[in-house]
Amino acid sequence: MKNYKLIAPVVLVVLFVLGIYQTTNNRLKDEKQYNQYLEEARAYAAQEIELYAGENYQNALNMRPTLKLYLEIAHFYQDTMGNHSRALEWGERTLTAYPKSPESYNFLLAAYLKDRDPMSFFELYDTMRNRHVVSAEADALYQSVEYEYYLQGEYDEVSVFSGGLAPVRRNETWGYSNSKGKKKIGTIYAYAGAFNNGMAPVIDADGSGFFIDSDGNKVFVVDTEETVSELGSMSSADIYAVNNGREWNYYDKSGRLVMGGFTEATALANGLAACRTQEGWRIYDVYGNIHIDEKFDDVLTDEKNMAYRNERLFIKKDSAVQMIDESGKRVGTQDYEDARIFFENSYAAVKSGGKWGFIDKEGNWFIEPAYEDARSFSNGYAAVCLDGMWGFINLERELCIPCQFTAAKDFTANGTVFVQNGTIWSVLLLYQKNYG
Repeated sequence: MKNYKLIAPVVLVVLFVLGIYQTTNNRLKDEKQYNQYLEEARAYAAQEIELYAGENYQNALNMRPTLKLYLEIAHFYQDTMGNHSRALEWGERTLTAYPKSPESYNFLLAAYLKDRDPMSFFELYDTMRNRHVVSAEADALYQSVEYEYYLQGEYDEVSVFSGGLAPVRRNETWGYSNSKGKKKIGTIYAYAGAFNNGMAPVIDADGSGFFIDSDGNKVFVVDTEETVSELGSMSSADIYAVNNGREWNYYDKSGRLVMGGFTEATALANGLAACRTQEGWRIYDVYGNIHIDEKFDDVLTDEKNMAYRNERLFIKKDSAVQMIDESGKRVGTQDYEDARIFFENSYAAVKSGGKWGFIDKEGNWFIEPAYEDARSFSNGYAAVCLDGMWGFINLERELCIPCQFTAAKDFTANGTVFVQNGTIWSVLLLYQKNYG
């Protein structure tokens, strides 16, 4: 028994050593086999023999899957074979296997750009950001295509967006487009105005004036004895203006005359309206009272026919444009040759010295005059004109979309804007905000 007791530990040691030897031997065999697959894959790749290179790469990956090998295979299809579909497939496999690796995103983002698929690019970039993956290379790619866009829709004439819809004309009739350029309400009206307070003024082919909602449903009929030759938007105070062919009058929804007898009139916006009589322009409130006890030669408006926004008005006195507040007090000392009213709490376009620049609501220059023409900033962008063509600048003062259009409107919060090529208007959509 004593001899057996002595032999047992020796046997165990021998078995342990044999086990280590066998394991080491298997590892060496696996290493040799792995290296052989990889060497053959690279040799076939150098000869651009896709079939055998792919088979050997797959065999090597089955034995030892690593991020480095996944990327090598993806680059083989992309750079060596020019097989974009297979490269994208391997890029997606890499991302699935390594969803937290910046390198996975870097390859696939670059592949999407090479494949001219910016929609997939921006979707993946957002996924990367949501997963809190940080990559300077991916950020640089994003900045290089941040302002990539596509065009949609064809119209003969357009106005600006409000409430997500814009009046558009095809042939002789008007309807409404949504912010992606698709017709939302048919072009069936003789006139179509801007949406405000949830409804828009329209005049049909028979000359009847009424208001519609965003689905095109009639929601309020103008019930006056007057002819409706022009119709203004509905204010938040439920007051609208009607031109009967002789003068402008303001009514509330009950049909009560609030004020009238004007030769020109703006929409009642933010509690104020600008109206002209033979004596000049004056500013009125929602009750029909004179709000500023001064007459002006002119009051500037936007395409929605609004004059007061961002607590400022632009008025003209003695051929000079000045900025005033709602009390009539002048803001700043600068006289301008022309101006566009504020779109929002941002910067207004003004003309000085024959060029257009941008000011804040206190009259300070944000961008000194440098453009042939310009529109006020809207949702972070402003249309500017150089050499007779229009493009867009951003709040960093960069020309982010080159001047290449014959005309342009104002950006929506959805990253869309009307632009004109030749005589046709289309909606420009930034991929970064419209990839879904």
